[in-house]
Amino acid sequence: YKKVANQVKPVATTMPSRACIVCRFPEDPLLSLPTVSPNPPEFTPGTRLTVERMKDLGVFQNLFLWPKEQKLVAHILSLNELALAWDETEKGRFRNDYFLLVIIPTIEHTLWVHHQPPIPP
Repeated sequence: YKKVANQVKPVATTMPSRACIVCRFPEDPLLSLPTVSPNPPEFTPGTRLTVERMKDLGVFQNLFLWPKEQKLVAHILSLNELALAWDETEKGRFRNDYFLLVIIPTIEHTLWVHHQPPIPP
């Protein structure tokens, strides 16, 4: 619930053409995917996917998955561990050749002041 003072009201306007988000595919992203073996190896910790972080994910504690499926999930996560981020220093961003910088359009607004009516003496 928002108070009336905090409500945002839409303004009837058009979106400028420079603010459109355009997604491009300079190459096929499926070609760079690593191959997955039907018999995955045992989990080995990497640079970002450590044993402690794997315990936090709870892959091996999940009883819904079979042991071979647990090994497969751990193998897929270790192959793509650079896509995972646990803190701000590990985060990345999309490549510039796929997405340009996002422009958030704003509109000028007219200032207004609500004057208090005079109080009679």
